[in-house]
Amino acid sequence: MPTEILVIEDAAQIRENLVELLQLSGYNVQTAPDGINGLHKAREVKPDLILCDIMMPDMDGHQVLTTIRNYPDLAHVPFIFLTAKADMVDLRQGMGLGADDYLTKPFLSSDLLTAIASRLKRCQQQRVSRPPKSGYLTSLSGHDAKGNIMLTVPDCLYFYVQLRSTYVWHKAGLFQLNKTLDMLTAALDPHEFFRVNRHVILHRKTIQQYAYWEKGKYCLYLTINGQQHQVILPKARYSAFRNWLST
Repeated sequence: MPTEILVIEDAAQIRENLVELLQLSGYNVQTAPDGINGLHKAREVKPDLILCDIMMPDMDGHQVLTTIRNYPDLAHVPFIFLTAKADMVDLRQGMGLGADDYLTKPFLSSDLLTAIASRLKRCQQQRVSRPPKSGYLTSLSGHDAKGNIMLTVPDCLYFYVQLRSTYVWHKAGLFQLNKTLDMLTAALDPHEFFRVNRHVILHRKTIQQYAYWEKGKYCLYLTINGQQHQVILPKARYSAFRNWLST
């Protein structure tokens, strides 16, 4: 299946030149003339890589990147800035927001294609390097007022501790467990589950969005059995969380 690249660029001539170059290089290309339309297009097509200008009206490239990184289904997508600005402050700001690369206009076609190939290769290597799922917990015993029940782990959505007891929100309902969060952390597939803090482990399918909250903390917005929940992600766990989302 051809690689899909999204080009977000407000200058029509540059946008058309990029489309021609990328299509001749074998890529499928989607375009957007500004940041707002670029976000809509990204959510629609789920591109394999995004090229984005910085200086755009209404929503600049930095705002686009910040928003993209807040969507779990797009947070892993390689993001390359294309800009006429070349000062180090702007460079550090873009890279600090999570950009994967940065090319200053005018740039050589070969430099752009090399940067794209490099980022796509790195992203693919991260996916290939995932550990095998054999050996991880596949079921566990829970109980509620009706008695004991065997729970399938892939349908476990949210583990948490309350009053020193461990509970899990499962597709079948809420159940108490006879395992600690430390025991679960060691036994669950780390690609599917993430230890957010001392009290919570969640499944990646529950995460809808995340956003900066305050004092370096982030708020995760979750959907569990049709209900909306929020969990605070400590600053110390943010880097590990981002890496987890990208795999």
